[in-house]
Formats: sequence, structure tokens, C-alpha cells
Amino acid sequence: MVVEHKAKITYMQLLKEDLAVIRLVPNNGMPKYTTGQFLTIGLPIPSEQKIVRRAYSIASHPENRDYFEFV
Repeated sequence: MVVEHKAKITYMQLLKEDLAVIRLVPNNGMPKYTTGQFLTIGLPIPSEQKIVRRAYSIASHPENRDYFEFV
């Protein structure tokens, strides 16, 4: 079942030209998740009037209740 949530980017560190660490905090609090789970993240592309979606594995520990971290 797909459930959409809005989130805020609270941290971003560019490690290389094509590699970054990004932290997201959901607007409605952190849902429970398990090791190996992924999220599909959608970002709007205003010039093309569409949303581009990509799946990212969650890198943060499931006991972390502050943010999702992706690498």
C-alpha cells in the first residue's frame, strides 16, 4: 500500500560529485521501519511539470527516531 508523506530536508553533505548524505524528517513524525526497507522519494521538476520518483534504501538505524538518512 502506497502512502504519501511530505518531509523536510534537514541535512545534506556532498561527498563526491555523484554521492551525498541526505537526512529527511517527515512532517507528521517518524513511522516505524525495518532494516532493508526503502522509500520512494519524489521531487518536482517545475520546468517539465512532473514529479520524478526514485527508490532509496534507508541507511539510518531503525531505532533512530529523529530522521531518515540516505547515502
